[in-house]
Amino acid sequence: MKTVRVHSACLEGAGAFLVTVQARFEPAQQGPTEFHLTGLPDALLRESRGRLACVLAAGRLKAGPGRLHLHLTPAARRKSGEGLDLALVLACAAAVGHLRPSQVSGVLFLGEVGIDGSLTSTPGGLAAALEARRQGITEVLAPPTAAREAAELPDVSAFEASTLAEVLQHLTRDADDPGRRPALDPRPAPEDEAPSGRSLDEVRGQAGTKFALQVAAAGGHGLLLVGPPGAGKTMLARRLPELLPPPDLDERIAATAIRSAAGRSPEGLVGERPFRAPHHTTSFAGLLGGGNPIAPGEITLAHGGVLFLDELPEFRREALEGLRQPLEEGRVHIARAGRRLSLPADFQLIAAMNPCPCGYAGHPRVVCRCPPSAVRRYRQRISGPVLDRIDLRVALRPVPLEDLVPGTACTANQASAGGEGARLIQEARAARRRSMGRGAQGARCNARLQSDELDAVAPLDPGPAELLRRAADGRQLSSRAVQSLRRVARTVADLAGRDRIDAEAMATALALREGLT
Repeated sequence: MKTVRVHSACLEGAGAFLVTVQARFEPAQQGPTEFHLTGLPDALLRESRGRLACVLAAGRLKAGPGRLHLHLTPAARRKSGEGLDLALVLACAAAVGHLRPSQVSGVLFLGEVGIDGSLTSTPGGLAAALEARRQGITEVLAPPTAAREAAELPDVSAFEASTLAEVLQHLTRDADDPGRRPALDPRPAPEDEAPSGRSLDEVRGQAGTKFALQVAAAGGHGLLLVGPPGAGKTMLARRLPELLPPPDLDERIAATAIRSAAGRSPEGLVGERPFRAPHHTTSFAGLLGGGNPIAPGEITLAHGGVLFLDELPEFRREALEGLRQPLEEGRVHIARAGRRLSLPADFQLIAAMNPCPCGYAGHPRVVCRCPPSAVRRYRQRISGPVLDRIDLRVALRPVPLEDLVPGTACTANQASAGGEGARLIQEARAARRRSMGRGAQGARCNARLQSDELDAVAPLDPGPAELLRRAADGRQLSSRAVQSLRRVARTVADLAGRDRIDAEAMATALALREGLT
């Protein structure tokens, strides 16, 4: 009796892990076929034992009397999901002699199998193919949706099938057989278009905030917008992704794999950076990840893109405090019921809030009636450590009426300055390329510079150093805030095309941190 090994995968968090189905058949003189499944399967997988006999019969792969032992490895990890069905069926077929072990080795099999032999796609095709490629498996056979996801990976041959009969036909034919199913081709990558900036041009006024968005995009800095209702905080925040450079192939694969593992089957690789805007009632697990089984949260779904938190003080305090580690490390570590996972969470944070509970503190036309104690309690909902990790804090003023009403002189002047949005985008992307190209830090934006890297790429001359020293003493800045100012000043200098940080760049960095004190 030989043991047959067939590969599949289970989803876990924002990725997948490889599962090997080991099968062995012990024939008997008489009696039914008994199926024994071990290796910590969940209830859904345990139910598959009842389906296997029907599926094998539908594919004319009847086992006969005896015992089929099926074991899932690694044995210590819980297995879940219907995506293992196809691997279980093929392992049984090979164990009883309908397939040679060599025909099912070195291939990743994914998909749910119905009792009539039909195949149904399951989530996580790209995530599973990524893990299989890491383990040296570069061939995937799955239903159409999952196979097309896997086909997006370089160096992976993906084949699609809609029924068990098509799978068997593919496996039993030689590689040079013209009747064998061809490998899928990846979808063509979207062509990079020159930025139009039309969306940014729609924002009237708020020149200072647009510059802050440009700095945030150029350096990857977090940004907090503080202003009264209707000042344009949400509108401006939603335009930040336009200033960011388009994702490269690795970033597109990573973002697509996360969406795939989360059950959001994408059509090809995503072409834009993620933008997530959870409501302030989102739970701790919904924002940071968790649950049973552990599922990625909003910060993981925003990996490589932007996380927008509107009405920041209204979020639960424990959820905001949970952002501290991901903002520093770019990953979130989750421990639940003896299981530990580390999920990617390298996102750019942009947040918005009112200056007070009623929203009108400092408004030029509407009187704020909040007592100072209420304003203080409102702002204290955001702790100092969380606020310290946001590099840019900008106060917005209401847009003057003459900027909003068509036909005024101011509007006409602004309309004549068309193309401002495209210019902001081009300058931000050029500054980002300049910072990412520095050999001392590798391919990282300025917001991720460590202390030793700052000393190498952002040294301070006496003028900016004195400005920083006076600000640190006067504002009682923490060490993290001092380093944050140096990073922002480096980005401002990059936007201006300067090799060194001058006093103007440092003064600009200080001004961009005054929105909430």
